[in-house]
Amino acid sequence: MTELVSRPILRVRPTEPTPSRPLALSTLLAVAGTAAVGLISCLAVAVAVWFSGGSGAFGSAVRTGAFGWLVGNGSGLIVEGTALTAVPLGLMCLWGYLLYRTGRWAGAHSVVRGWGDVAAGVAAGTLGYGAAGAAVAVLTSTQTVHAGLVRSAVAPAGLALVLGGLGVLRGTGRGHELFALLPEEVRASLYGGVTGLAVMVASGALLFTASLLVHFGDVTTLAEGAGAGILGGLVLALLGAALVPNAVLSAGAFIAGPGFSLGTGTSVAPGDVHLGVLPAFPLLGALPQGDGSSWWLSALVVLPVLAGAVAGVVAVRHFPVYGVDHAALRGGLAGLLGGVGFAALTALSRGSVGPGRMQDIGPDVWGTMGVCALAFLLGGAVTAAGARWAGTGLTRRSGL
Repeated sequence: MTELVSRPILRVRPTEPTPSRPLALSTLLAVAGTAAVGLISCLAVAVAVWFSGGSGAFGSAVRTGAFGWLVGNGSGLIVEGTALTAVPLGLMCLWGYLLYRTGRWAGAHSVVRGWGDVAAGVAAGTLGYGAAGAAVAVLTSTQTVHAGLVRSAVAPAGLALVLGGLGVLRGTGRGHELFALLPEEVRASLYGGVTGLAVMVASGALLFTASLLVHFGDVTTLAEGAGAGILGGLVLALLGAALVPNAVLSAGAFIAGPGFSLGTGTSVAPGDVHLGVLPAFPLLGALPQGDGSSWWLSALVVLPVLAGAVAGVVAVRHFPVYGVDHAALRGGLAGLLGGVGFAALTALSRGSVGPGRMQDIGPDVWGTMGVCALAFLLGGAVTAAGARWAGTGLTRRSGL
């Protein structure tokens, strides 16, 4: 007689092993992996260009790739005494995202007994990534081209502290606890301010995309005129993609009014477009033509007010407060934080890309900060007060 073995009705999922690794060790492994991935990627691109027929020695190609990794982390370069401080923010966003993801992994797979372990983990990751930047700067230094040692340590460390630290907080589940410890006014300002900042960045992205589509013919003409070949064209495309966030923030400064410059004595702002001789880089084909005096360009200045309005409404919706005056204060603070935060972001896209007039590239940071702070503040305060007043009126009518 054949016996049949019945399937078990209940299945027990295998339990994951309990984390035993200290968080500090996990964050060191995380930043080491992030640095390795970034370096290998940049080295691969540089070596591929060299193999395709580039000039120079193999060691120079390797050094160029390492410089690309350093620049993407905000280190900058010094070429024959000229400081090149502009940062391709696309690379910085990529490395920052990797730091966030690996920091989150470290936080979720490590022993965390308290806030002391969290602080030690964030500190270890910060120091480790900064040490990696300093080591690469020392190993790649030559008499003609080198990265500043201090900046090569501080800039990557700051990136790891902010984004890697956020990842650790998310992975350990301590982020919400830390946010809850803040005063309600601070939480409301942060919540609304970040939302308003995101609206302003999205506005800059939409303007840049629209300009790119309108001037697509000029962009393709510049790309074809470069005569870079297939691999060279791919490198140009990668460089252009790395500079897209810079262009988005510059477009945001254009929306605010002060605009940006592409060299000493130049200006790109609504009603004031003055350009000198520019390099034949495809992305520059998206620049506005003429003097920028079109009525719709000047009308863009209303967008910072609307971004501040969004910040104010979000702040009072998620953190309600009684009284029109209190709502105006809460909305105004959220808007002010968003405006100052956006202007601070534009500072990341400012720097120098060469000697002489090319040392002044990027948004007018202080002008943008003044305009955005005022516009966001007014938009947030007025809209939050209006929303509170309208809500009070509806409540009274419903009570009748």
